[in-house]
Amino acid sequence: MKYALAYAATLLLLIQNTASLAAEPDPYQIFAHARSVWMQQHYPAYVSYIIAVDVDEKGVHKTNHYMALYDSQRNAVHVDAVSAEERQDPHYADGTNMTLEPKRNFHSIYKQHVGNYEEAVDTLGVPLLAPNYSFGIAPYVARTDAPQTDQQLIAQIRQQFNDPMSAQKADALEKSEGLKEIGSVTSTNREYDITYDGIDSIDGHDAYHLLLRPLRGADRLRLRELWVDTQTFTTPQCVTQGNFANTAVPWTVTFAVVDGVQYIASEHAGATLSVGPHHYDDASVSFEQLVPTQPSRYLWNGIPPTKNTLVEPQ
Repeated sequence: MKYALAYAATLLLLIQNTASLAAEPDPYQIFAHARSVWMQQHYPAYVSYIIAVDVDEKGVHKTNHYMALYDSQRNAVHVDAVSAEERQDPHYADGTNMTLEPKRNFHSIYKQHVGNYEEAVDTLGVPLLAPNYSFGIAPYVARTDAPQTDQQLIAQIRQQFNDPMSAQKADALEKSEGLKEIGSVTSTNREYDITYDGIDSIDGHDAYHLLLRPLRGADRLRLRELWVDTQTFTTPQCVTQGNFANTAVPWTVTFAVVDGVQYIASEHAGATLSVGPHHYDDASVSFEQLVPTQPSRYLWNGIPPTKNTLVEPQ
């Protein structure tokens, strides 16, 4: 009798665990849904916005605001390189910076900067940042004059996932079962190992919490955590290891839906950030006042990506 009860208890526990595993959502399907939502976004031809850069350096808070225009057809960003703060209070370089570098037999003994470094005008660099960058969740999709059809969306997702299913088979499945086959995700094309980590509340909405580990190219595949809304499959938040082309610290990124489409709301550094000789205890970038617009006749001159610009890696 005792053994029978133990066997029954073990069987019940096994059934409960199996049911729990069966009920747990597939993290790869959640990620695929989030990617498809990003690919369905239909942005205005042109979006004007303000990029706000905030830093704390040695207890002093500094803010710069830059006017920007995004061309969604060409995925091009136009930014006024002179911030509103610099335009109001122009910067004039003054003082003297010196470096001591004594040598012996033509070899440096040491190298030491003397004096204070000049105050940074553009603390993180001039921000050449698009408001709809997805951090690798989905590829860039050019704006069209009309929303994509189901067939166009399916074709793009299949291409991204390298799905071998033929159009004839997809049509047959749709006719027989009434379901649209978007594509099958195969392990040979996965970029991340994705783990489901429960449901969290983000801004009052339930969101799937996914943990991501890159299977290759960790410097390029920077997503580490992703939250996906359980109802809409939009992405309210993510965590990246590194951000922009010149920073390696983790960043927390929040997104917002404005006029029905997803944009970046803010990006916040999770550790002390060093840019050249400057060290910032706190740093954030925010996207404000996003509105559809028409380009003016004269746009700001293009700025080539240099060490004094803030850009996302391609």
